[in-house]
Amino acid sequence: MPQEMYSGFFAEFYDILHAGLTDVDSYLEFARRFGPDILELGCGTGRILIPLARAGFRITGIDCSDHMIARCQAKLSLEDESVRSRVNIVRQDVTGFELENRFNLIIAPCNMLNHFPDHKVLIAMLRCVKRHLRPQGVFILDNSIPDIPYMVDVNRVERIAVFEHPLTGTKLVHRFTATYDFVSQLEHTAVHLEEYDDTDKLLRKAAYSTTMTYHFPRELRAMLEAAGLEVFHEQGSLHEDCPIGPGSTEMVFFAR
Repeated sequence: MPQEMYSGFFAEFYDILHAGLTDVDSYLEFARRFGPDILELGCGTGRILIPLARAGFRITGIDCSDHMIARCQAKLSLEDESVRSRVNIVRQDVTGFELENRFNLIIAPCNMLNHFPDHKVLIAMLRCVKRHLRPQGVFILDNSIPDIPYMVDVNRVERIAVFEHPLTGTKLVHRFTATYDFVSQLEHTAVHLEEYDDTDKLLRKAAYSTTMTYHFPRELRAMLEAAGLEVFHEQGSLHEDCPIGPGSTEMVFFAR
């Protein structure tokens, strides 16, 4: 029986899969510019949330996955009380959240918006963002720019990656097949995850399938505007202030 995305074995695997990302440093810099009170949409296991709290920022994280929140809380339990005291985790749907606080900075990192294929749902979420910003507060989202030639090449092709579990040393095999609907801008994915010991004995396995979308810069500008947010800056990389252009792989929007 397929699991839900980000549950069980997959919640545990999330941090291993994303271990090579370098976006945390960028969000620390954004927090220094626009903090100190921050809201992260889709905080997951705390991959970005916890480093921000360590750096002294007050941060609220929203997520709807009990498994991801549990992993975040387990990681937080290993932190100093001073770090834990700056974190508030809320289980809510990011597309219709309601919090008492308003924030200097709201962030939607790492393709979080791609979880919402219905643009009306996404605009509703962006309107929630607007309501929760303080005057002059800033919303930052970062998304990958779709690489259409690559997507055509890998359409319906199974890709396999092998990882070593950092705690147990076991072998993790990640099998991923994407089927693209280029007319509807949908990505249907089937994922299988297996864990083997040093004798290649299968210890665990799990599977899930899901449908996500992908966006282009012009679409995101239009949706931000439809939600009442004004883009005041954009760049084609998290790590440097360069324009979004033909060679960009990322799009980062700053809105008020």
